[in-house]
Amino acid sequence: MVELNKGVEETIMAKELKDGQLAVIVESYSNYKGRIVQKYGDDLVSIGLPTGNGWSSGANTVTLTVRVLRDGEILTVLNNECYV
Repeated sequence: MVELNKGVEETIMAKELKDGQLAVIVESYSNYKGRIVQKYGDDLVSIGLPTGNGWSSGANTVTLTVRVLRDGEILTVLNNECYV
């Protein structure tokens, strides 16, 4: 679960992330809402979750909407769940 900052959120498609960028999935109709992900080469890695909870070699085709995390935002990982 992720608590999002209040205010205007600029979103992009996950496939538009640049290598190394961190983002939170914001789609309300997705089972992945709130998941923190990082673009790593051709992969989209879920932060704070076990192996297998990402998209291997498919990051460029993932159609999920994300909000790129801003400089200074703090991530806290507790019990394999990641929070902003």
